[in-house]
Amino acid sequence: MSSAVRGTWRRLVQTYTTLCARDDAAKHGVTIPSGVWACMRCHEPHLELSTLQRHLRMEHPGAATG
Repeated sequence: MSSAVRGTWRRLVQTYTTLCARDDAAKHGVTIPSGVWACMRCHEPHLELSTLQRHLRMEHPGAATG
């Protein structure tokens, strides 16, 4: 696959993800969170789920992550 085709494909996937995925999920009854994740114990804000999970592991060992 040429680099131009890979670049075009990558941009199409990114466009779908940013513009359509949330609307598509809503049509199927799935709620996609947006904005900020917050720790239930100390209310520390996180911009990504992975940072919240790391925070829970480091700051609140044994806390439920589900």
